[in-house]
Amino acid sequence: MIIFIWLSYGIPSILLVVFFLFWLQKPEFQYSFYRVLQCDMTINILCHLNTWISRLYHIEATLPMMIWVNDNFYFLFQIYNYLTGFFYNAQSLSVIIMSGHRLFSAKSTSGSEFWNNHYGHAYILLVIVSAVLAIPNVVFGFSNLDYYDRKKCVFVASPVDESMATLSNTIFLAKSFVFFVTILVISVWTIFLIRKRFAHKSDSPKVRTMMKNLTTIALINTILFFFVMLYPIGLSMAFNISTDMQYNFTMITSDVLSLSLPYILLFCDRNVQTTLFKLKEKISPDTVEVKPNGTSETRRKTTIAFT
Repeated sequence: MIIFIWLSYGIPSILLVVFFLFWLQKPEFQYSFYRVLQCDMTINILCHLNTWISRLYHIEATLPMMIWVNDNFYFLFQIYNYLTGFFYNAQSLSVIIMSGHRLFSAKSTSGSEFWNNHYGHAYILLVIVSAVLAIPNVVFGFSNLDYYDRKKCVFVASPVDESMATLSNTIFLAKSFVFFVTILVISVWTIFLIRKRFAHKSDSPKVRTMMKNLTTIALINTILFFFVMLYPIGLSMAFNISTDMQYNFTMITSDVLSLSLPYILLFCDRNVQTTLFKLKEKISPDTVEVKPNGTSETRRKTTIAFT
């Protein structure tokens, strides 16, 4: 049952992400923030695809296939285990980069020029830092590597020494706290600077609208990141639910962060809405209605854009 829920929103969301990865290459989206969004969506979609290694051995229908993978290609579980830590770091740092972009752009026009030239360097650094931070999980065995237990007939996590587990949790919480505080401080600082900048009314209405829309996108993505980070912890503390149920909820909340950005763009970015509206006008041009008396009348189709 849960696989149909995952697929029902996963497939259309993945297609929408792929669409936007190419769509944002259009001339209408030259601003550097859209390049940051493309990088963020790339990380998110790869993170989502990586989770399917774990999902498939939590589903009864695909369990035999994953047992075969466990017996013949166990290194895939090791890769998945490493990438889980990598993508957690990468998604966190990507939210920081997105928030940092809005902060520097809010301070001055030179901030936007900086990101036009260096957004690629920022994401190269993100990949390096995320990879380095994920190495201790593998080297010291902080995270449990799953394997198939033939006695229990289920996949279980490899046992970890209690002291090592305590150290692992401490490092993870410390790292999460640093990510959390950094993103929160940057977001609050950005809101303060934008309110201060708008108070002077020195920017054109078009620039003000764009800054407002893009900052809204960054803030919504930040809120979702906080939700995904804190929700599993709160769920486990507030409710006494089964391990499988907790796993399913965790996957869904992870998908909220990984697959939501295209929907945020659709509803919050006026530039995206306008460009899509123009596309619809090209696909659905004026129609010609032929009347019984032989005359013709051109009727324009009316479409209501997002507000």
